[in-house]
Amino acid sequence: MTTSPGTQVRPFAEAAKHGGRLVPPARYRHPGDVIRVSTAGLVLAGALAVTITTHATYAGADAAAVTALAPPALAGRVLAGVVLAVLVTAAAAAVAVTLRYRRFRLLAGLAGAAVLASAVVIGFIQLAGGQRPRDLVTGAGHWPWLTGGSLAGPALLAAAVAVTVAAAPWLSRPWQRTAWITLWLAAVVWLVTGTASPTEAVVAFAAGITAGAGVLVLFGVPDRRLGPQEIAAALGSAGLPVTSVEPAGVQAKGSRPFVAVAEDGKLLFIKVLGSDQRDADLLYRAYRFIRLREVGDTRPAASLIQAVEHQALAAVMAERAGVAVPAVRQVIKTADGSALLVMDRVDGSSLDLIPAQRLSDTMLRKLWEQVDGLHRARIAHRSLRAANIVADGRGRPWVVDFSFSELGATQRQMALDVAELLASLAAIIGADRAVAGAAAVIGPDRVAAAVPLLQPLALSAGTRRAVGRQDGLLTQTRQTAAAASGRKDTELARLQRVRPRTLLAIAAAAGAYYYLLPQLAKVGNPWQAVQSANWAWVPLVIALSAVTYPASAVALMGAISQRIRLWPTVLAQGASSFINRVSPANVGGMALNARYLQKSGVEPTAGVAAVGVNSLVGAVVHLILIVIFFAWSSRRLGQAFKLPSTSMLLAILAVILAVIGILLATRPGRRFASGTLVPGVRSAAASLSRVARNPGKMTMLVGGSALITLAYIGAFAASVEAFGGGSGFVVLGAVYLGTATVAAAAPTPGGIGAFEAAAIAGLTGVGVASGPAVSAVVLYRLATYWLPVAPGWVCWRVLQRRDYV
Repeated sequence: MTTSPGTQVRPFAEAAKHGGRLVPPARYRHPGDVIRVSTAGLVLAGALAVTITTHATYAGADAAAVTALAPPALAGRVLAGVVLAVLVTAAAAAVAVTLRYRRFRLLAGLAGAAVLASAVVIGFIQLAGGQRPRDLVTGAGHWPWLTGGSLAGPALLAAAVAVTVAAAPWLSRPWQRTAWITLWLAAVVWLVTGTASPTEAVVAFAAGITAGAGVLVLFGVPDRRLGPQEIAAALGSAGLPVTSVEPAGVQAKGSRPFVAVAEDGKLLFIKVLGSDQRDADLLYRAYRFIRLREVGDTRPAASLIQAVEHQALAAVMAERAGVAVPAVRQVIKTADGSALLVMDRVDGSSLDLIPAQRLSDTMLRKLWEQVDGLHRARIAHRSLRAANIVADGRGRPWVVDFSFSELGATQRQMALDVAELLASLAAIIGADRAVAGAAAVIGPDRVAAAVPLLQPLALSAGTRRAVGRQDGLLTQTRQTAAAASGRKDTELARLQRVRPRTLLAIAAAAGAYYYLLPQLAKVGNPWQAVQSANWAWVPLVIALSAVTYPASAVALMGAISQRIRLWPTVLAQGASSFINRVSPANVGGMALNARYLQKSGVEPTAGVAAVGVNSLVGAVVHLILIVIFFAWSSRRLGQAFKLPSTSMLLAILAVILAVIGILLATRPGRRFASGTLVPGVRSAAASLSRVARNPGKMTMLVGGSALITLAYIGAFAASVEAFGGGSGFVVLGAVYLGTATVAAAAPTPGGIGAFEAAAIAGLTGVGVASGPAVSAVVLYRLATYWLPVAPGWVCWRVLQRRDYV
């Protein structure tokens, strides 16, 4: 929340009055409240998820630990009484003040937030089975006249937090600090007196912040941002006196625009940025980071003033490069923390407001010359659309608004600029003129680089709306640009980090994993069984899972003839595991490894061949281990996996060979075999032959592949032993190898669903009871599939930051 210079935000009783009534200022929705709702909501959802899976065990240990520090009974009564008296007094004062000044909407919002937060906490406790730990019930029961029941402590705390958050925009900062200190002290008192557990306190604060900030998002907060008078005062104090300031009357993304007249008569354009713009920028970047990849986004500035200084620097650098941009006059930081960027005003209209017939070829050529100069200076505008191009009275185009610009821009960032401007111009003058003007100035190569980016995900919201009004315009623009640049393909660049359908598939498979399989196996909740596991085995399961990553790195290093560094290769394997969570059949991980080898100095063809050889040798080693383990445990394994008879196997083999022959008899089949299959096999055979000449490399390749499989077998056996075991290592190894073979054919990432079903069937087939079998599979998959997701993401980010991929 911002304030005007020389003023204060006042508490309820000191708010501005007019005729005995509060004058409600204009309201707006502050993006910071959305951030608070999202963050606190995630904490609350996490606590609820843990409660659902663990049921009534969420608070017992916590309560015992805290009540061990409990004060004597009399001191506890006094502390609890003081806390309750303070909270009741504060609530009564808030109601009295809002009624006195007839702020009924504010009172309704505060009451709604309090009721909602209390209901969430009560529901949370009931969701845990309705049974609170004995220490909590005893602690709350000591003072029934203070708490009114065992649930009142956490529920009252949540209500107080919600009211504090919802009332914060009407309170001065000293009052806000006092309120929060009181709430934290109340939480500590309830913790040490046994009225609430640490988990309940966390839920109370999360529910209160969610409900209070949700009310602010719904109804808005008072608009006390800088107005024209305060802006004029800030300009004057910075040595830039003006005679008038008024809103600019134009839409500006990321700032509030104003125009001013200086004392010398020159027109100024002023961008005002406050905490709301800062929070909105963080939300926007977070959304793009979660949804998109490789769109040139960078980290946000460390502070608001640094963001404004970056805009000013980008504009100055562009002006020095000969680009027509408004001259920067000054950067000003105000007393309330807002920042002003003062520039000369360009007298003209943006291109999106100019009729198409007035956009001459000469103006388009001048525009693309400006873009060419901008990119030659390695500056990417990052929002280069028609609304940010202003044509003055002489028809000269000016580039404005460097809010998202980047200095030292990459080729992808500059290609995104070209794609954005092509699409934006096509919506005004058509695809043919837009592409022809670009190709004539910046050349076909740079137009070709923009072709894969002519897609909705790469464009700004305004450009998407503009091209969306004409059916097929974006496709036509992409095809025209491809034809003008000589690019044969119009394949789109993949910008979406994770497709929604992929997330739905993973969620559905995980749902089957955690819910349907235990139901089909006629066992109870596997999470309850996991809690009863012998936890001495769990570190071994995790350690064996971790061993697979350096083993995979060693195998990949053995698949290529030249030397590469071990540590980055291990990071690449961790990142591959993360990528494989959203791609079936390990396709994403293989592509990442090929890219990593290329960045490490390996020839692209040799890198792809090395990845193929690594996969081939891994499959061969897996088959060899299957033969060994199946032969070693053939008697007991027959109960788990019912293999077909020899005649049936021969019949299946004959059918497969017949299908292959029919496919090769067709022209597409022969084209695929001669153009893709045979060259790939030859390349893999040549790579394998080169590796085989080096005994050390061959040992690394085969040994690393074997160690991966054996480590997974060990983790699987340790997971079963955590629930009582009952089968030998060899039998469990055979079950794992058969399960992994079945899961490899599944179309889901990591074989979700198929692996669990096959593993449970195999374990029950060799004599493991259904309950321990399901629990063992849950533990194994947690340690080897779900737990590595977060470290894998970290590895992926490290590889990107250090330019390894």
